[in-house]
Amino acid sequence: MKRYLLTTLLTLVTVLFAATSWAQHGWPADFWAWRQQLILLSGLLLMAIMAAAMVLATRAPWLENRLAGLDKVYRIHRRLGIASGLLLAAHWLLKLSPPLAKTLGLAAPMLRHGARHGGGFSLIGLAHGIGSWSAYAVLALVLLSLLRLLPYGFWRKLHTLFAPLFLLGAFHGAILLPGAFWLTPVGALYALTMLAGGLAALWVVAGRLGHGRRHAGTIVSVQTPQPGVVEVCCQMDGDWPGHRAGQFARVTFDAAEGAHPFSIANGDNPERQLRFLIKALGDYTGRLADTLAPGMAVTVEGPYGRFLPAPAARPQAWVAGGIGITPFMAWLDSFAGHGRVLDQVDFYYCVPSAEQALQLPRLQAQCQAAGVRLHLLESRHGARLRADMLPEVDDVWFCGPQAMGQTLADDLARRPGRKPRFHAEMFAMR
Repeated sequence: MKRYLLTTLLTLVTVLFAATSWAQHGWPADFWAWRQQLILLSGLLLMAIMAAAMVLATRAPWLENRLAGLDKVYRIHRRLGIASGLLLAAHWLLKLSPPLAKTLGLAAPMLRHGARHGGGFSLIGLAHGIGSWSAYAVLALVLLSLLRLLPYGFWRKLHTLFAPLFLLGAFHGAILLPGAFWLTPVGALYALTMLAGGLAALWVVAGRLGHGRRHAGTIVSVQTPQPGVVEVCCQMDGDWPGHRAGQFARVTFDAAEGAHPFSIANGDNPERQLRFLIKALGDYTGRLADTLAPGMAVTVEGPYGRFLPAPAARPQAWVAGGIGITPFMAWLDSFAGHGRVLDQVDFYYCVPSAEQALQLPRLQAQCQAAGVRLHLLESRHGARLRADMLPEVDDVWFCGPQAMGQTLADDLARRPGRKPRFHAEMFAMR
């Protein structure tokens, strides 16, 4: 499902529409008939994809379980957003195509029968107007999301505008969809997707995203273990449900900035304490060391994620790049708490230099206590990870830059011998 959701939706809507259109009108006879059918098809595809994206945006626990983690949910959500932008562009290019088609001799002038209605209110006119302006807004939001020109906090607030824009698009489609389509399978599918997407959009507009998974806490300590990294320890209140090593949370230190996702760097513990290692990757995270202090309130939403370790007895390789070390630290902390020995694990930590390795002495002690073989790869000294460095294992676990992870996965798939299962934390939330 997680791999083929987009393809399945596009195929299902296209097949149902083609069958319905053929049964009602037969093969399109000319440019104008083709244009009308393609406008309808692109609109139906667009709204189905946007509805799926809205449902994924709810961060529902059942979706996270089904799609193997919130990071995977967000990745699919992003793909659906890109597809929505492309379909929206195609939909409106088809609307604007007659002048070009006439110039190229592809279409004869359309004969209009009867007079147009004069002034006065018209639902169809309103739907056309709403569709035009909401289309421009959606395209602008898609481009801003892809270009990543805006600070995360501002982008996050702007991104919520997709919900009301979806509702406007649903109104546009419901008014302009031909009445004959409503009692067909494609009409039923459209109604179901609009219902699901509309409910999800209303949930977003009402500000209910993650509401039931927000928990209050207090900052216990703030430290800077090395330049550009801040360690924040939080004491959670009694309603914190606990977490599993490898999960992350959406943390709000400043209500105006909103929540940011950070990996939890320690295992679960009876004291309900959470440790976050945050790298300065932007203006907001770069200021945390100066703005946070013990005693400040914090809101933690979660836990999220399914980056959970395989059984210790299974041969496996762990690969971390940069700040991607944090979930593995949580694993080691959790294993130490349960006295587990991981003598079949090779751990590859990729950093520019040992000086930039995050809390290296602590990591080395954790690995030694757990029986994990730690391999420190320093790129400044020419040491770079290659797939042939990894032993033949059942599983490879990766957390780090996406490009690095994709390259490793591709190289492992081409490597002779046993093909390991590849697990990656896709920690990109926009």
